[in-house]
Amino acid sequence: MSPGRWLSLSGKNVKARKKSEMMAEVFTILMEAYIKQIGVVASSQKLTITMKSYNRYIDFQGYKECFNLCLYKSGDIDLKMKEFCHGDYLERIYAYTDNCIEQDAFLDELKNGLADKIMEVGSGNLVDYHSFMDLLHGDRHFIDSYNYFKYECRSDC
Repeated sequence: MSPGRWLSLSGKNVKARKKSEMMAEVFTILMEAYIKQIGVVASSQKLTITMKSYNRYIDFQGYKECFNLCLYKSGDIDLKMKEFCHGDYLERIYAYTDNCIEQDAFLDELKNGLADKIMEVGSGNLVDYHSFMDLLHGDRHFIDSYNYFKYECRSDC
């Protein structure tokens, strides 16, 4: 192999290691947010964590409903919801970029509230999945639905 080929391989290895380290940090932040929710969980959700081929899956499951966080080896993060009266919902909450500033901004957002919001919904502490998913359509996304139920919706919800 030529020396250039070795440099290319080590560059790929560095990039893969950085992605893996970032996904490990994201996973840690999410688990810390989940721990905060444990004391107030009133639903009968089952939490399953699966690690497969460097991907991490955090799944909340209840009767005919599920909430999944998918942390992919690629560095992308998807949020999926399913409930028996609604179609599947998928939102990419982070698309990996090599830009360190954008990575840090996402990690800060996750640490400063986004992880807590995700876990509050996943654990069923904010509102039931059916009601939450009623608002997930068109241009409305996870954070819009969360903000509605957390801040706008009062006793009529």
